Amino acid sequence: MQVAITETFAADFPDIYQRIHTMWESIRGEHIKDDELSLVSIALREVSTYDKYQGTDLLSRFREDCLEQRGAFEVIADKRLPVADLISDILMAQSVEGYFFYFGIVQISAEYCYTFSGDCNIKDREFYEPLFDGIWQSLEYFGNPAKELAKQQAAIDALSTKNNPAKKEKKEEALPFSVPADGKELWELDGNQFRFLPGSSLYVSDTDGNLYIKLEGEMPDYNDTRHGHILNNYENGKVYLQFNFKGVYNNGVPTGVYKFKDERDNTHRSYLWKGGFQYSFNFNGEVTLKDGWLNINGHFGDYLLRVVKKLRLEDIQWDKYRFTSLEELDTASAVIVHHIQLTDPYPAQLHEQLYPFTEVRTFAIHFSPGNKSAADMKELPKPLKRYKSLRQLNLSGIVAVDTLPQWIGDLKELEHLSLSESQIEGIHPYIFQLPKLKFCYLGNNRLQSLAPALPDTLEFLLLENNQLTSLPASLAKLKHLKSLNISRNPLQKLPPGLENIEHLELELEKKLSMMDYSYKGADGKGIISYDDTLFFAHNDKELQQGLETVIADQNLQLYRQGLTELARKSVAIVTTDEDHYEQKGNSRFGGLPDLPAGTSYPSFTSYDGSSKGLQFISQLNCADVAHLQDYLPRTGILYFFIRDQDDFEPLVMYYDGDMSLLQSARALDITEDYIFDDRGIYTPYKATFDKYPGIPFFYNIQDYIKDSFPELKDLEDMDDETEALKNALNPAITPVHSINSYVFKQHDTPEIEAANAFKGKPEDWMVLLRVGSDSNTGFSFWDAGEIYFVIHKSDLAQRNFSKVFCGLESS
Repeated sequence: MQVAITETFAADFPDIYQRIHTMWESIRGEHIKDDELSLVSIALREVSTYDKYQGTDLLSRFREDCLEQRGAFEVIADKRLPVADLISDILMAQSVEGYFFYFGIVQISAEYCYTFSGDCNIKDREFYEPLFDGIWQSLEYFGNPAKELAKQQAAIDALSTKNNPAKKEKKEEALPFSVPADGKELWELDGNQFRFLPGSSLYVSDTDGNLYIKLEGEMPDYNDTRHGHILNNYENGKVYLQFNFKGVYNNGVPTGVYKFKDERDNTHRSYLWKGGFQYSFNFNGEVTLKDGWLNINGHFGDYLLRVVKKLRLEDIQWDKYRFTSLEELDTASAVIVHHIQLTDPYPAQLHEQLYPFTEVRTFAIHFSPGNKSAADMKELPKPLKRYKSLRQLNLSGIVAVDTLPQWIGDLKELEHLSLSESQIEGIHPYIFQLPKLKFCYLGNNRLQSLAPALPDTLEFLLLENNQLTSLPASLAKLKHLKSLNISRNPLQKLPPGLENIEHLELELEKKLSMMDYSYKGADGKGIISYDDTLFFAHNDKELQQGLETVIADQNLQLYRQGLTELARKSVAIVTTDEDHYEQKGNSRFGGLPDLPAGTSYPSFTSYDGSSKGLQFISQLNCADVAHLQDYLPRTGILYFFIRDQDDFEPLVMYYDGDMSLLQSARALDITEDYIFDDRGIYTPYKATFDKYPGIPFFYNIQDYIKDSFPELKDLEDMDDETEALKNALNPAITPVHSINSYVFKQHDTPEIEAANAFKGKPEDWMVLLRVGSDSNTGFSFWDAGEIYFVIHKSDLAQRNFSKVFCGLESS
């Protein structure tokens, strides 16, 4: 982890972030994945900043600010996370261009708040969202916001005159652009000339279809004393400016004027990335594309910036470009138009405008919520019938369309079909005979039924939030279907076999009631009976008496029955002294394990073909905890490993042999480089144990109580009382780690996660080990998070640890 600190806050960034910039009271992180840039920004803000927006509260005004920052987008999810001992509201959205946005705000006082923004390509959401959660939840704030914001403004003001005593009181005005008569290129900032470097590029992205222009430059004879007021000292005089543009096509020549204010183009048709300049600089000015030239006229801070660059038009592959308006199509040859994406078009013009283009590969229409034009588009544009090369069709916000025409089935090259927010109740069976259809997203419509025969090529089928009461039996027989989402439908029955689909999105209650979702055991031979009372505190007189005493002391007798029924017989664990491997087979967290004789250190074949070791987490000597509980083995050692924090693939091993035959960790020839996880080998620590009655976290109490003990719902809003209750129930040692405990989670529970992954009922699973972030060992799971190993109680009774679920929650 990398810790970034300002005068009023700190945040932890995973090591994969290549660039982290601290600029007074803001921090920005950058990560590149598959040549796509993802950004994270955290900043201290005054609450009054949002007064200019409409809204009855700060959250609604903050949302308006988000809209201004990113333009039109579709909100896809909301959630709340604990951040800095407060609750942050999170807004997640998707743009029609395919970007995922993550916005968060947490108010620390009446005057100040912290905000978070993160963005990435939507295809990488599953990778980045946990990172955004973890970074945001690592926030710690301190200091004096008023003082530091005042210092920040003073520093910005002072910086503009540093090393420039002759600076004019008024900014120089940028000149209007005209193509230079002498054909000379120019890059100038505050009168300093830069030379263009060969790394400059011009291309259309395969990912988003936008035009990208990157300019790389260098300050000759860079000197920090002379140039430090405009350049940072990390890049040694090298700088870059990168823009992406859409809506620029004009008869084969990029054309357009883009106005930037504080680094943002309010039309959201262009974005700017920069590097090498002073961090405080925001660009204000115009960017012009005209007659094969790029011109930048404006200011970085108070300093005049001028760039004039001739573009190599022959480098532009327009057949990769995504046309976003009917005006662009007016001047385009049908041969090069392969990608069309229209937002809020005027339906009456679609037929004539779209008719000439028969080489289209991807086509999309998106209507923004509330847009009046959507009501005028009552059917799909008929020219689409001519698009025989069409591979992807995406239509969203088509609120007046009630029929999907049969001729869609004639588009035999179609691989991706996406329809949402329509009135469509059924789809003609002919459409589902498309021979290459792999991705079919039909969520948020009014579908009442599906055709009995579906294409065997289907890999992803999304049907969430429709009116489906049943599904065809053919669904369970599709050989290539990897993911099926049928949640939020009034389903009454399901065909057998759906439980075998790799990724099935459906409410767990429906899985259990409508399909064979029983757990088959780690060995596949079914489960055995077990004594469930062993896992609860009411089976231990000492714990039960202590729990009832605390409940009475806290004046919570109204909730006594529910609390005592739910309280678990938990084991608290805390690391104590560093372990130097003097003793074999002791309980240990971090370091390396004492493995059974003849057992190699667990490894796997990495993506590059090399052998890599798993990350060792802990070894528990069961004898150390035998007197504290009745559900674990009485003797032997449990070993816990994961692959890494991105892809757990846990391994839990059990050894119940002669302890003297163990190989000491001291003798293992395992190096840091051999461990796949980039955190290497943690510091080994010994551990001590105690028992306590573990009670739920009340943030998600509904997942545990179901219809029982409804009065416990009241505790969700009684933060002080429940915190005092939990503290009073803790044993003499703080449960940094624990066994058979509850785990704080924003969504679901570890037991529900395990049931969704491996089937069965949540109540039949238990937390075999919860491992928290620990400063002794160096454990840091996405900052201050924790991981948990979950096992079926039947497997535990049989001492079979071959099928264990592992998850992570950042808190």
